[in-house]
Amino acid sequence: MATKSIIVGVDDSAGAGDALRWALTEADLHDAQVTAVLAWGFLDQHQAIPAERFDPTYGADEAAGALRSHLTAAIGAERAARVLATAVCDLPARALLDASRQADLLVVGARGLGGFEGLLLGSVSQHCLHHSAVPIAVVRVGPTREGRPPRVVVGVDGSDNAQHALRWALEEARCRTAQLDVVTAWQLPPTGGVPSAAAVDPIVYDRAALRVAANAVATEADADLTAVRTRALAGHPADVLLDAAADADLLVVGSRGHGAFRRALLGSVATHITHHATCPVVVVPMPDRAEP
Repeated sequence: MATKSIIVGVDDSAGAGDALRWALTEADLHDAQVTAVLAWGFLDQHQAIPAERFDPTYGADEAAGALRSHLTAAIGAERAARVLATAVCDLPARALLDASRQADLLVVGARGLGGFEGLLLGSVSQHCLHHSAVPIAVVRVGPTREGRPPRVVVGVDGSDNAQHALRWALEEARCRTAQLDVVTAWQLPPTGGVPSAAAVDPIVYDRAALRVAANAVATEADADLTAVRTRALAGHPADVLLDAAADADLLVVGSRGHGAFRRALLGSVATHITHHATCPVVVVPMPDRAEP
């Protein structure tokens, strides 16, 4: 596999440290180069040693020194030497989006990077999710999975975007030697309180959903499908995927799918999942998606 490029947003937050460590593990799987990006400004100063006062002489050299210090603190000097580091004078979200334009993956922490600690997802991470033209990983470290076989979960719904996410997940599962669970959610249609003329058989919807998952997998005929399981589960798509990935290593979704908000930059299901998942989530946009 050709060497790939991974961009990861870094500051002195715990979330950024989690994102950096995850990005390095991902780089090992894909023979990729990791570039750590720190955004700084005259009023957004990062220090190698915490300072109590504003530094009127703060500039690029100080920001670069702070970035290297953050890298060493998060992963140690030896691993930090493997990481390219760039400090950019810009707003955090814009710096990350610009740096990732030619990359294969953008990685952010669930919090930090300018966000508010009380939010489930930091403001910078949210902005990147809505505008990234490349797959973006939101890293939130959950319960340890030591001793369990690796597992990746991907949601499919028959849309082109979901098919593209499945393709990405298949490659990820192969690199991780992981089982891939291909999940389609289904719900009974609302009746509005009016009795239906005929009994609704849930088995019909379950089988139809399972066909959606099976057809999506069958489309990828050239992929290694030996460790792929298709599942149809009843419930709202976001809740179904969160439950299915409760003890998974990774959850993969398309940025948009079928539903009422297809014109939104990020679908409602992907938005809900990135706020509430207990494992890392990768949101995969369509390859021809243009940033507004």
